[in-house]
Amino acid sequence: MASLSLGELRQIEEGEGGFLMKSVLSEAVLGAVTHKIACMQQAPKETHAWFTYWLISLQAGGPGIGVIGGKGLPDEEGLVEISYAVAKECRGRGYAAEALAEFLDWLYEWEFVSGAVAYIKEGNTASRRVAESCGFLHEGRYEGYLVYRYMF
Repeated sequence: MASLSLGELRQIEEGEGGFLMKSVLSEAVLGAVTHKIACMQQAPKETHAWFTYWLISLQAGGPGIGVIGGKGLPDEEGLVEISYAVAKECRGRGYAAEALAEFLDWLYEWEFVSGAVAYIKEGNTASRRVAESCGFLHEGRYEGYLVYRYMF
């Protein structure tokens, strides 16, 4: 996985992100890209990896089959809110779980991070399975989302 630069996020936003499969680009992902761009424009460059998406690909240099990333620096509890999306034609093959495990490994390297949290729409059974397969525990509900937490 590689973190996407501000320029690459702009390419996605402008519809020129040919390095990423189109079916990844749901309305929610495109909205998140716009938000990530705004955050990264305000943040020091050395913190961009915390705000951007990371490209999920099957082989180095190959097209991205999905994205995963944090929604910013850890909160006061040391938790990083995460999200992920995989191309429709690549779902159900374990790619999201593999990427999530790898992203958690990256988070674990930072001593100020204590874990991660994911807000998953109640009807998104596949995403819930991904989180649970990586050790996330269902913690409750929040505004129509199921809250899943992973602690180191």
